[in-house]
Amino acid sequence: MEDPSFQQAFLSPLNSTTNVPAHHILTGSFRSMPLFLLAFTPISRKLNWVQTIQGFGPHQYLAKTNVKLRDGHETRVYATSWAWPPELSSWAVDRGRIDANEVKWSVRNVDRTPITAISSYISVPPPYTRIYSVGGPTGEVHTIDENSGGFGSKLQEVLFVGETNLEKADKTRVALRYGSHGVELTPSLKYAFIPVLGTNTIEMYSHETFSGRLTHLASVPSPRGAAAKDGPRHVKIHPNGKILYSVTEHNNYVDAYRIHSTTLEYISSKTLVPENLHDPNHHKFRGDTLMLPRSTSSSPIPRYLVTTTRGANPSIRGWLSIFALDDDGLFINDVTRVERYETPTSGGKANAIDLLPKAISASDNETSDGVWILLTDDDDSTAAPGGTGAVRVLEWDGWATGGVKVVTEWPEGSPLVQVEDREASDEKIQGASHAIWLD
Repeated sequence: MEDPSFQQAFLSPLNSTTNVPAHHILTGSFRSMPLFLLAFTPISRKLNWVQTIQGFGPHQYLAKTNVKLRDGHETRVYATSWAWPPELSSWAVDRGRIDANEVKWSVRNVDRTPITAISSYISVPPPYTRIYSVGGPTGEVHTIDENSGGFGSKLQEVLFVGETNLEKADKTRVALRYGSHGVELTPSLKYAFIPVLGTNTIEMYSHETFSGRLTHLASVPSPRGAAAKDGPRHVKIHPNGKILYSVTEHNNYVDAYRIHSTTLEYISSKTLVPENLHDPNHHKFRGDTLMLPRSTSSSPIPRYLVTTTRGANPSIRGWLSIFALDDDGLFINDVTRVERYETPTSGGKANAIDLLPKAISASDNETSDGVWILLTDDDDSTAAPGGTGAVRVLEWDGWATGGVKVVTEWPEGSPLVQVEDREASDEKIQGASHAIWLD
């Protein structure tokens, strides 16, 4: 968990004229090369462009951490890319104090490192000294350079195909559709889990804390059998280290498992879309992402899990769902403790999320059970010239409070806005892939 004092120190004014606290956001795109720095002001409920950063994209996934360098703590973001040849990149988030009222935010590239196959996911677990990435037929473990916060040495390459088959294996982004797709470590750092879509398995590894290397323990099959072709896509682990959640892309479930020393034990499932729309055989939706909220003083353990699914084509809108959890991280079987929100579009290849509890966002000692939700949109209508809503800020204030609502979006405005004006600005983006809160 990040140091709260670090977070509070940089709940910074967007500019000196308004002196209004703002939260900063970094987003990539599946179709645009740059990264985009934005700022959300909770008081005005507005989302503003801050900076366009020349990237090495399209950048489809971002991971942020606060690393301890020789000169102190600094924020770094690590990004995947669809570019060829395959590589990962690291980025510094700079905060330059102009005066007592203004802190200028900017993002700059630190370095890039080559990898074997295009990656889809990055995880940087505490104590923030190593970077774990996976995608398609391979995964990597890198150290974090203690001087720059960029990539250090490559410690390990993890294979999801036979060593003799690696040379001929597809290493482009096409392999992300059936290869490895995510990686998460338990809070104890004893175990790592990697979902692989094509084998319908979650691969379990032991993690050696000193070396950072992974050793394979088990291939955990789908609880519905191989014929179900679940396609596990992403996983998250409860802070208690005992429960793992997995989203399946092909048949739209979120599965809960109990973590044991050498395997996973299936517990239960929830559907990612309303029950009346769920048909695992017709593939109208594509299971996507899942997130647990950060710990706060008012809610030290997560009380809910947020998931998303995308529409299979632009005519089908996606869904965001919120499921209540009990003290142990298990699903609460109460229909009044499931929230459903139909997203404005299909989401395209996105509908990815990030969460910021309002208790962290609140000033002074104010507490809140609500959450700000970042939602990205890559639908063709959003990515088109003049399209709006590549990044949206949603809010949810808890059960029986009126559901999930759209607060603001960027770019905003009428779809009839002059295309020439949009293309002439630094704010050009063609749909968003993954956006993250930086503070």
